[in-house]
Amino acid sequence: MGGILKGLVIGVGRWLLTAAIVFVLLAPAVSFVPTSIRQPWDLKTYWFASRAASQGLNPYDTDNLTRVAGGAVGMPFLYPPITVPLLTPLAAMPVERASQVWSSIKLLLLVALVLLWRSFFLPDFHLLLLAFVAVFGFNAASVWDFRSGNVAMLEQLLLWVGFAAYTREHRLAFALCVVAAALFKILPAAFLALLLVPSRNRQPAWKLAAGALALLAGLVLVPALAGPAWARGFFHLMPGERPSGVVNPSALGIIDTLLGDHATPLTRPPFHALALLLAFDAALVGLSVPTLRRLWRRRDPREWVLAAAILYALLAPRMMVYSYLLVLVPALALVAPALAPIGGRATVAALLVAQALWNMSLVLLNAPPESMRSGILRANLSFLILLAFWLTYLVRGGGRRQAPAGPRNQTRGHRRTRP
Repeated sequence: MGGILKGLVIGVGRWLLTAAIVFVLLAPAVSFVPTSIRQPWDLKTYWFASRAASQGLNPYDTDNLTRVAGGAVGMPFLYPPITVPLLTPLAAMPVERASQVWSSIKLLLLVALVLLWRSFFLPDFHLLLLAFVAVFGFNAASVWDFRSGNVAMLEQLLLWVGFAAYTREHRLAFALCVVAAALFKILPAAFLALLLVPSRNRQPAWKLAAGALALLAGLVLVPALAGPAWARGFFHLMPGERPSGVVNPSALGIIDTLLGDHATPLTRPPFHALALLLAFDAALVGLSVPTLRRLWRRRDPREWVLAAAILYALLAPRMMVYSYLLVLVPALALVAPALAPIGGRATVAALLVAQALWNMSLVLLNAPPESMRSGILRANLSFLILLAFWLTYLVRGGGRRQAPAGPRNQTRGHRRTRP
């Protein structure tokens, strides 16, 4: 009994310490890291959409959102109908109060992420440094998430709980977490492909992968087909102007900027953006094949989830800035060993936070707005750094055995796995 109580006290203390560290770092970051977001547009869109649906209106029609808002709305509602009732508790409050509650929830989610990362993936990484990277990494992705009110933090926690389960060979739990994470933006369902990768204790789980995909399809499509009349509006969403630059550092964002066209759908002529994107993706996958083959032979679930996260981020056509929370841990855990001759994790951590700290310093020094304008390279620096990390791993790290890093209560090199 005494041991259980001691463990509980230690656990609560660790939570409180991490929460305090994250809050102390996040408060000035939210105040001084420059972003293009002036209010939580995403949260307000969720609020307006839920209110519209409760009135029998089509939340996918921006005119209805404008009617509920009593003025212009920053962005349309794009998520599947099943997500609308999930947002109802927030919509029951005044929008300002909902924003405060949502921000508090997101703070807890970030604390949970930091603790999860340290427990399962970076057990020997200093808590303060990890929290610092979590707040400022990849152009302060967490700050963008807090200011926008997006669901990215919730999505990331679900994914990383699933990744932790995957490393422990709990593939059913992994599949359920990925399905839950994909309910909003669908694309994270790509991680279900990891179920087809064998490990030392598991063969490819084809039936589980098919079942998880069927479950996700049912959760997305059945409410849209059999739900209220407004739910069918989900099928009539028209692709809007694609974001680019600092809000969407990605290969497609760079391509769109070079072509000077952010609005033509990829599936319509002249297909220039689609052709260039497919060429980039094919080249990157082709370069990655030898390393992926070595990972296949090593059958290490931990390496697979870290590598899959980076590849997903590089190949995704819409990798918004706040979604770069996904690749903080892979950069530190997978790429850093390849950079051991020049500092390893210290070098990686410095590169991860450099852009946000530089932009923050411009604000603190009252630099004129012109000096903070982003060109194509600077606007896409998160993507370019991640691409450089991956190429470095392919050249220097992909053929090496990565040091195991299980939970802190396991000894290095003797990690137990459960069937």
